[in-house]
Amino acid sequence: MSNGKALMYNQEKCTGCRSCVVGCSLYHDGECGKVTSRVAVVRNERFGESFVVGCDMCTDAPCAAVCPTGACAMDTTAGITKINAEKCIGCKECAMACPFGVINMHYKTGKAFKCDLCEGRDAGPVCADWCPSGAITYASPNIALKAKRRTKLMERLEAAKAGEEG
Repeated sequence: MSNGKALMYNQEKCTGCRSCVVGCSLYHDGECGKVTSRVAVVRNERFGESFVVGCDMCTDAPCAAVCPTGACAMDTTAGITKINAEKCIGCKECAMACPFGVINMHYKTGKAFKCDLCEGRDAGPVCADWCPSGAITYASPNIALKAKRRTKLMERLEAAKAGEEG
């Protein structure tokens, strides 16, 4: 995030509309679908809530640490971890290492993909533009607020997993 901005997720504002998913998949792949989106909306039926899950742009990215080919690596210029599809062998190590489950394998190429902040798009990430509730914003982060939201997201993900198992 060389421009000082980051994607910020406010779980309390998410309505579950999935506009972010539609915008992301259309921008990156020209098709509508959650399988090609770099952002997801999780529905926890047990608690009747939806929440958005996207790359947290970790500075100590576990995905990059486990990549055997260097395809998943920190781009110091952009300030984010990126996946180079040409180097990716589709081993899924990065996807398994991601604590948020936001790295997926593309159904056409078999290569890993994740959020790249809509690289090259002057207006910034599509998901933030398309989110009608303000649950996703692209702004300068308040580190304390981001840490609090990250903890809350981890709690929600665990609760959603427990609901699926129960």
